[in-house]
Amino acid sequence: MDSKKLALRLMVGWITIYVIAGITALLYETGTVPKGTVTDNKTIYIMQVVGVLLSLAMIPVALRGFRKMIDRMEDRPFESRVKIYETVSWIRLAAFFVVIEYGVLLYYLINDDIGLYCALIGTICSLFCIPQRSAVEYDLDWKNNE
Repeated sequence: MDSKKLALRLMVGWITIYVIAGITALLYETGTVPKGTVTDNKTIYIMQVVGVLLSLAMIPVALRGFRKMIDRMEDRPFESRVKIYETVSWIRLAAFFVVIEYGVLLYYLINDDIGLYCALIGTICSLFCIPQRSAVEYDLDWKNNE
């Protein structure tokens, strides 16, 4: 596998996060799915707390945890590092997906802006992790391992 293919696959996953969030928003905005279906105050409070905790927990893991994992792989064989890198990258994308999609759903389910704030935090953080070929090559020291 080359770095271009790996970066392309990860980029498709990254874009898919926003496509799914857009489809979710489109379904609610067109009236296909009704807005504001959760009205119980206790449930709303729990959903808000879960949204904030997801943002507070998953974002640092996706950003800082990813970097720590990459730094620990230096002594492994190159092929093993590529496999681990791809797996950890998909886990990181999944973390961003959970935060962003839950934020969008939270916004439409309870009609409160806190969902948009959570989704916005996830979106801004994911912009620092756009899968690019240069980033893949740098993280894996690709040039020295070909």
